[in-house]
Amino acid sequence: MLMNEIRQTYRGVVIAVGGPPHSGKSVFLSALYRQLLARQPAGIFLQRVCPDGEGMWSNESDPQIVKTIRRKGAFSEEFVTISLRNIEQLGQNTQFPLVLLDLGGKRSAENAEILRRSQHSIILSADPQEAEWQQFALDEGCTTLAVFHSQLIHSSDGMLDTTVRSEIDFTTTPISGTLCNLDRQGNSVCYQDAIHDLTVWLIKQFLQRKEITQRISHS
Repeated sequence: MLMNEIRQTYRGVVIAVGGPPHSGKSVFLSALYRQLLARQPAGIFLQRVCPDGEGMWSNESDPQIVKTIRRKGAFSEEFVTISLRNIEQLGQNTQFPLVLLDLGGKRSAENAEILRRSQHSIILSADPQEAEWQQFALDEGCTTLAVFHSQLIHSSDGMLDTTVRSEIDFTTTPISGTLCNLDRQGNSVCYQDAIHDLTVWLIKQFLQRKEITQRISHS
């Protein structure tokens, strides 16, 4: 079955979150997932599709403990096969109108296969590779919803600056902005308001619109 045909069988929206390594993707996804669940308790699913040992646990635990027990794996044929099948099943599942995928940090063949099964992407980058990742997603038929620059900002004492705030511009296409201090040892106050705004935008774009369409179709 061609990838466009697979996407056409989806009952929900599948959004892949990717970008170069060390951009804070796991911290970003954990914060976004928690905020989505707080406003839409049913119907949100976060699928890890990279064998890097990350998960909600790694963002809710002591950073030193995480560093000690986390074990990175490698993409194996079995892992990729299972992951791709899971993505297709999640997309076709009526219980999950919004599915988030946590990609790895490389523009690899494995991530290309994942993007082929995604409808949209959100790109988070700590270095100037946003354009390469946008093209990488587009080559697989995946539209980029947002491109965020991830930046760690330190105060004069060398600690992460808790006074800075993240900003998102919803007037651009794709939407854009800077997310500050996405670090396990940072303070969520630096990015929580911006991720709240993104959460509201995603719900309006995909979940509320879907509910309206369903009500019209059943009226």
